[in-house]
Amino acid sequence: MSELAAPSAEPRPLARAWRNLRTAIGNIAHTRHGGAGCAILLLLALVAVFAPSIAPYDPLQQAQASLAPPSLENFFGTDNIGRDIFSLVIYGTRTSLVIGLGASFGALILGGTVGMFAGYFRGAVEAILMRVAELFQTLPVIVIVLLTVALFGSNFWLLLAAVILAIWPAEARLVYGQYIKLRRMDFVAAAKVADLSTAHIMLREILPSAIPPVIVQAALDASVAILIEASLGFLGLSDPNMVSWGQILHVAQDYMTVAWWTSFFPGAAICLAVVGLNLFADGLNEIVDPHLRGRGLQP
Repeated sequence: MSELAAPSAEPRPLARAWRNLRTAIGNIAHTRHGGAGCAILLLLALVAVFAPSIAPYDPLQQAQASLAPPSLENFFGTDNIGRDIFSLVIYGTRTSLVIGLGASFGALILGGTVGMFAGYFRGAVEAILMRVAELFQTLPVIVIVLLTVALFGSNFWLLLAAVILAIWPAEARLVYGQYIKLRRMDFVAAAKVADLSTAHIMLREILPSAIPPVIVQAALDASVAILIEASLGFLGLSDPNMVSWGQILHVAQDYMTVAWWTSFFPGAAICLAVVGLNLFADGLNEIVDPHLRGRGLQP
């Protein structure tokens, strides 16, 4: 008698999540711009992870003569106190990516929670939560961040929290709109008839359909967060204990006319990161939007 085939084991949650992530990245990579965005972000991630192995010098060490032009010894030249700009840019990648990805994730959690409760419960909950979101949205982003830094200092984690507070309303309004639309759908009515809990309906029934367009906004907000951090660094308000691209530009602003390399390379790094995130967001949008999906995929 032939043995019965053993039932296939259900994949573990982490394995399933990793498989879904690989599939999603593969789909994005085949869109018009998503492939370039994925390549740029992968490059930046590798640079951030392996910064100690890539950078030839300690970023805070005086390596050579001050304001030395780019050479084989100092690829991007040196700054006014002889620090290797290439090493500074490499280590600055870590700070910028943590700010960008951390702020977008925090804004997604905060804004998503507010939008979810406001869109599902409506009434007084909707009025209070959305008025708070509108209050933050009416204030210029840089004003919120500058006010937070002025009150609490330029600690890195406080700066990250300030950026989250500045950008979360966009996610809140997107999730709010999605929940208002989806809560009227038949599958939600069926879930209520089946006497499923409110938490189950909000998190298991509506959220999977509401989250795709919000992920696109989160990718765009990551680039905004990087620009905010660079702006604060340029103004000299970033954490002095952390190397960042904006901080390099702050030092370089007095030497732009006599040492172009001090500002060009950190500026190019900021531009590369922002372009990569925007291309990645564009690829995400082509996957999410059915009207763009057919045109976005490469033959």
